Amino acid sequence: MEEAFREQGGGCMRRFGNGSLLAAILIALTISSSPQGAFATDGAGSQNLHFPEPSFLKPNVAFWEQIYTTYGVGDFVLHDRENLGVIYGVVRVGDTTDLARAADLAKPEVQRLRAKYQDILSTLAAGVPAEELGPEGRFVWQAWACPCSPEGLRRAAGGIRVQQGLREKVDEGIQRAQGLLPRILAILQEHNVPVELAALPLVESTYNPQAYSKAGAVGLWQFIRSTGKRYLTITRARDDRRDPLRATEAAARLLRHNYEALGSWPLAIVAYNHGREGILTARAAVGSSAIEDIIARYAGPRFGFASKNFYAEFLAALKVVQPFLIGQGRQREARTRQRGVENAGLSVWHPQVTGSAPLAPLAPAAPMEAEPPIEASLPPVDQAPAEQPVTPEPISISPDLPAVPTDSSPDASEEY
Repeated sequence: MEEAFREQGGGCMRRFGNGSLLAAILIALTISSSPQGAFATDGAGSQNLHFPEPSFLKPNVAFWEQIYTTYGVGDFVLHDRENLGVIYGVVRVGDTTDLARAADLAKPEVQRLRAKYQDILSTLAAGVPAEELGPEGRFVWQAWACPCSPEGLRRAAGGIRVQQGLREKVDEGIQRAQGLLPRILAILQEHNVPVELAALPLVESTYNPQAYSKAGAVGLWQFIRSTGKRYLTITRARDDRRDPLRATEAAARLLRHNYEALGSWPLAIVAYNHGREGILTARAAVGSSAIEDIIARYAGPRFGFASKNFYAEFLAALKVVQPFLIGQGRQREARTRQRGVENAGLSVWHPQVTGSAPLAPLAPAAPMEAEPPIEASLPPVDQAPAEQPVTPEPISISPDLPAVPTDSSPDASEEY
């Protein structure tokens, strides 16, 4: 969260006794009938009026929902950075739930698998028939709905990204959220902003008031110091960014101001990550206020993977949090998936060729932002998107070193 709103002063903080907590729960139970409700639709019951899901973004939303609910911290998904529906494989580490430790264990196999698919894509770009490259060559050809231009294949070779799964972290976040959501919802209602915004802390901090990032963002809503000091008390003795209620009031005001400046809740959400002035610039450069146009066409130097995916991550988080916003959520139990190889410390899912649905054709080469090839990670599938992520399938090794504890909050848009 970068952009600071320009209002001075803080407003009175509401503290909640038993009566107020009951009122907040009643608010949550009546959300569906409210103009600000989480489930306002377009009449067909399929679109949220405040936060629509354009067809262009459906594969990306489905990808992030999988990262939040299907892939665990030991899963490292190799995918195309532009078309998140193209998944080349999944490296899976067992016997640890520590983010950093899992990343260290997976790194050699991730590098090997990435190099392998880079070589396949480059070889296809050179004109070698897919049939000569075995099942994986045929898979890549089919996944990209080839024939494809050599330029597009070369772009794809340089655009293989790795994302660490977050299922366990999201499960922990949902447990924390259940105690916070009634109060968050009440504050959002008081500030006349959509209650769906209560899903944003899942993306920012997995509802951890003590979370901090490498960029210095702190708390439930991940305010950086320069922004927070405009309207929160931040001293050596007290940091209101760690107070979930004060921080929620601040976030509600900031998001309201983003909306007033940009005229769109999707743009207000992206501005929370990229900055209000940055989105004003993007809108002017593209000549459109449509979120899908800005994501597809804006090529600003700072508008990279994190900013382009922030709205899709929010929509995926909303799908996860949505049941709790209308009082229908049950305690979500962490799910333990069967491993491909019993007692294996590391496995790799390779894609199946047969039955893989072709995805969008390769676009022409686009400028790639400079970043490290692999980094440790934190910042969604119950609907069938128009372009389904390619389903990969399982090989094996085993860790023997202890996990290294970490108290930093990972960011889903960072790369392993």
